Amino acid sequence: MNGSLLTQLVGSYSKPSWLIRHHRVTTPYGDDTFWRPEPEVLQDAQDDATRLAIADQERAGLDVITDGEERRHRFDSYFLRFHGLDTTRLGQWSMADRDLSFIRLDPLLKGRLGQAYAPRVVDKLGWPGPTALEDLRFLKRHTSRPVKMTVIGPLTAAARLVNEAYPDEEALGMDLAAVINQELRALDDEGLDVIQLDEPDFHFRADQACRWGTRALDVALEGIQCTSAVHICYGYALIGEKQVNPRYAQALEAIAASRAQQISLEYEQPGHEPDVLRHCGDKEVILGLLNLGSQEVETPDHIARRLRDALEVVPAERLRAAPDCGMWFLPRDVAYAKLQALVAGVALVRASLP
Repeated sequence: MNGSLLTQLVGSYSKPSWLIRHHRVTTPYGDDTFWRPEPEVLQDAQDDATRLAIADQERAGLDVITDGEERRHRFDSYFLRFHGLDTTRLGQWSMADRDLSFIRLDPLLKGRLGQAYAPRVVDKLGWPGPTALEDLRFLKRHTSRPVKMTVIGPLTAAARLVNEAYPDEEALGMDLAAVINQELRALDDEGLDVIQLDEPDFHFRADQACRWGTRALDVALEGIQCTSAVHICYGYALIGEKQVNPRYAQALEAIAASRAQQISLEYEQPGHEPDVLRHCGDKEVILGLLNLGSQEVETPDHIARRLRDALEVVPAERLRAAPDCGMWFLPRDVAYAKLQALVAGVALVRASLP
C-alpha cells in the first residue's frame, strides 16, 4: 500500500470498561470472565465497541483503519482454534525457552506465566475455516478508508501451544504457517489493504526466528496480493519495564529476509534509536511512536522529532507511523488523545517534506 507516513494502529484499540474487566487483564486461556456482558448480548456489545473503535480512528485522522480487535480476548488465543488442537484439556505452557532478560516483568504476571496452560497439539493441524473473515466484513461495512487486519504468525503460534504431536517446534511451526496461509487467503480474497502477522515471539525466540522463522513467514504469506506486514514487539506495555535488547536487530533481519513488505516494530518505550532501522533492509517500516507504558500523551513536536530522526535512515515513502503495540488496555480518552498527537506530529513532518 503506497503513501508516505501513513498512520494506523498496530491492531487493537482501547476496550471500554463496559466490555471487559480491566483488572483481569491476565486472565488465562479460555476464561470468559474477561467479558462483562452476559453471553446473550456479548456480540451486540462487541459490535458497538467495534463501531466506537472505528469512529475514534476516523475522528483522530488515521489513514488506515482496523476493527480495534474488540472481539478478541487475546491476540493469540483468538486464532488457536485449528483442527488438531485440544482446547478443552489444556497442557502446561512453559516460559523456559523465552529470552525475557530485557524486561522487568510485573511480579504478578510473572507468577501467572509460570503456571499458564495452553491448547495441546494432539494431531496434524488443519484449517477449520475463516476466523476473522466476518470481522473484516463488519469493518468494511463501517468505514470507507483503507483497512487492515491482523492474524497470529506461525512462530508465535507454535511457541504458545503445547506440542504433543510433532517431532519438534520447527515442524509444528511450518505446518502452522500452511494453515495460517489459508486464513490469510480468505481475508485477501475478500479484499483489504494490509494483512499483518503478529510475531512478538520472533523477539523472545530469536534463535528459532533465525533458524526457521523466515521460511515460515514466506509459507504463511505465499500468494497474498495485498500489502503484507509483520509486527514484532517487546510485548504489551503492561507486562513491565523494558530496555533495548541487542537481539532485536537480529530478529528484524530475519523478518527483512522474508517476503513481507512491511515491518511493524516497537520503538518508543524501549528507547530505540534510528540505527536499529538499518536492520529492516529495504522493507517499509511501521514505526512505533507512542509509549503505551505511560498514560502521558506525547506532544506532536516529540513525535515529529522522532520521525525526522528516523527519516535519516528510512525514506518517507517507506515510513509509516503507529503506536508501539496494541492499545486495548489503555483508557479510551488516553488512547484517543495519543492517536490525535500521532496524527498531528505526522502532519508537522509531512508539511516539511519536499
